[in-house]
Amino acid sequence: MNSINTFWSRGPHILGQAWKALSMHRLRSLLGTLGIVFAVAAVVIMLAIAEGAKKKTLEQIGGLGSDSILVRNSRTGNEDASVAPFYNIPDLLGNRDVDAIKQLPGVLQISVVREGNVFFDELGESNVIHTLAVRYDYFAARGLRLARGRFISDIDAQNAHQVCVLGAELSKHLRDAGSDGTVHVAGSPYRVVGVLRPRGDRGSNPLPVALRDFDNAAFVPLSEMNGTNAVAGGDEYFSEMIIKISDTRFIGPISKAVHHALLWNRDGAENFEMIVPNELLSQARQARGLFNVILGSIAGTLLLVGGVGIMNIMLANVSERTREIGIRRAVGASRGHIVAHFLGESILLTVLGGILGIGIGVFAALGVNFFLQWRVSISLWSLFSALFMSIGVGVVSGIYPAMKAADMDPVDALRQI
Repeated sequence: MNSINTFWSRGPHILGQAWKALSMHRLRSLLGTLGIVFAVAAVVIMLAIAEGAKKKTLEQIGGLGSDSILVRNSRTGNEDASVAPFYNIPDLLGNRDVDAIKQLPGVLQISVVREGNVFFDELGESNVIHTLAVRYDYFAARGLRLARGRFISDIDAQNAHQVCVLGAELSKHLRDAGSDGTVHVAGSPYRVVGVLRPRGDRGSNPLPVALRDFDNAAFVPLSEMNGTNAVAGGDEYFSEMIIKISDTRFIGPISKAVHHALLWNRDGAENFEMIVPNELLSQARQARGLFNVILGSIAGTLLLVGGVGIMNIMLANVSERTREIGIRRAVGASRGHIVAHFLGESILLTVLGGILGIGIGVFAALGVNFFLQWRVSISLWSLFSALFMSIGVGVVSGIYPAMKAADMDPVDALRQI
């Protein structure tokens, strides 16, 4: 306790003396701190990558909607959903499913979509464009945002208007191809009425469900007429339903009710898949908790190795300065003064190593983001955590050498040459 009080009361003076002592052996001090430097740098990099992955996961789950339930067809084979109505395939999602789910309590809205693949004459047949036949409610259900123009309206769907809304990347490709606001699908003209804001790369994601690439998609009206239009078609069968619920607290019972309703319409055949984003969020949190345990174990091991290096340096300092310790004790220095002095050297070593490690870690994390295109997130709390961990290592690794120095007999220490 006396040594702690001495350190806090005479901290600046002790750290000044520690700096002078360490400056006498610069190379040895630098080599001793390398373990802390690389350990702290590794901690900063791992925290930055972990935080970036966490934010990306949460954004992707948010893109699905935490108050939503997604239902998709799980058909196998090469059938194209855009021509399903003409084959009369009974296992696809349809109006009978929408009518059944609407009767369930807690269901606010059901948005449906039909997928298809078409060729735009302006881009040639080598480019297959993913089309989504939707109504206006799909815009809010998927959190889309417009860069200019408008989205598909209910009037467009009711009257089977030949209009479309383009993703940001698709719009850019069409502008490069010389499109003047009208695109042609198999010779049929479609007027471009809006362009979406870019959503970013969705190709690599940690979720067990692939998100749609809205940037390279085209949206067309989901017609209420069972026509033979190459893009819109009828709405008797769908590729996906998005079910909005009134309260996320009841998402579990509602999802079970939706599951039972779909099974009832199919005589018990489960030829669909349900995705509950709220459950994905819980799974992501559990996985992150396990990852944090692993990350903490790795960080602890690295810091332990760095602490061993600091302890070796301090033990060497104590053995080399035995005569100095004896002189200090002879002129009145207490055990607390000796402990505080050598503890100050240990803490100063780890603080300097921690600061250098933070700098290297931040630079390396930015390099990972730039060269490997991995998302990283560097927060102040992670930097301070790494610094405080290095200080803790300095205290733990410096206690034993400091106590060993303080326990020396002054008379025996003065005899050392």
